[in-house]
Amino acid sequence: MVPVLMVCAHPDDEAVGCGGTLRGHVVDGCEVHVINLTSGEAGGHSIADAGGVREREAQDAAAVLGLTHIAFWREPDGALRATRKLVARLATEIQRIQPGLVYVPHDRDDHPDHKAASRLTRNALQMAESPAVGLQCEIWTPIDHIDHIVDISPHLDTKLAAIRAYRSQCEVMRLDESFRGLARYRGEMHLWPGGDFAEVFRVL
Repeated sequence: MVPVLMVCAHPDDEAVGCGGTLRGHVVDGCEVHVINLTSGEAGGHSIADAGGVREREAQDAAAVLGLTHIAFWREPDGALRATRKLVARLATEIQRIQPGLVYVPHDRDDHPDHKAASRLTRNALQMAESPAVGLQCEIWTPIDHIDHIVDISPHLDTKLAAIRAYRSQCEVMRLDESFRGLARYRGEMHLWPGGDFAEVFRVL
């Protein structure tokens, strides 16, 4: 099976943005690689060693989803930039992994790090001359133009368990409830016919 790559601005982007879809790839026998560009240290809600905590939570979430390749690049949270050096580093990884699909937060998201991750991924795919299809997922801001819909009904419970692995975040924000609601809305509105829960994407 062709590998899959998820490029995250922060730990938890993979679970909330497309955890159900990634789990589906794992069940289908694909290797799923995750690159966390930052460690989410600015979103630690005053906990000590927030970056370290969120990295450990990312490992727990990866175990839930069945992801076996997870990396932390430790770029500055809140100041992520698609620099030439970082684009080249990601292009090298894309050439090494040879993914068929690359997931990333969408470029119209309100969080500047999510926008930067999308720009970085687009530039790296071009530099790598990769034939991979880039798909952008929704995290802070819903996608307004949908190109691709995935029925995640069989994997919803796993997605929610992976979100709950980010205990430092769920203690402050009920991400599990929020993204269950979003998946239910997407399923109701966009699966014709299909299951009850969906994740949606826009082509990069």
